[in-house]
Amino acid sequence: MSKRLFGWFAPKRGEDVLVMAEKHLALTKNAVWELYGMVDAAANCDAEQCASRYMSVSKMEMEADELRRQMVDALTVSEMFPEERDDLMELVRAVDWIADLSKEAGRILNAIHLDKAPPEMREAALNMVKADADCVRVLTDCLKMMAKDPKEAINLANKVEMLEEDTDELYSIARKHLATLEFKGWTVGSIILLNEFLDSLETIADWCENTADIVRAVTVRMR
Repeated sequence: MSKRLFGWFAPKRGEDVLVMAEKHLALTKNAVWELYGMVDAAANCDAEQCASRYMSVSKMEMEADELRRQMVDALTVSEMFPEERDDLMELVRAVDWIADLSKEAGRILNAIHLDKAPPEMREAALNMVKADADCVRVLTDCLKMMAKDPKEAINLANKVEMLEEDTDELYSIARKHLATLEFKGWTVGSIILLNEFLDSLETIADWCENTADIVRAVTVRMR
């Protein structure tokens, strides 16, 4: 996404795309924070709050998908340079994966009883999703700084990478708990779903890092 891309945003249609992109980021960030609330509710056996949080995550993910489609449609008829259009589309798709994975994690969480897991596992899951939320928050700041301060955007992209590494460490702790703790009353199927849930949380951070890599590469080309 070069400086010319941001210059293109002067026409009304371009301004509309930028507004949609910012809303898309806000929806994605909020979806991850709602997922955090859902995990907290599930860990504390609050079924009503858990269901309400999942509905919020699902709604935000659907709205993000619709915004992504609108942005792609607008970009395909724009007068941008092809490489600029491709840059923005790649960023939008990468961010959209974060929202998709948040919904997937919530869907899996609905199928298990996290409150019946050992306290160490409940804490590990909460730590992971909190790390995801922090990662998305910094990524949002990173994307917003691309046009304003490319150097700061790179600094924030580097911070996203460090936060992703923190999430990897938390993932290792959670998997160790999965392998060593006793899950009384859990079926094999529930254990498998719990593992998939942890995988989804880890992959959210991975896609934050992937998006930050895109920001870093594009920003370097701008300089």
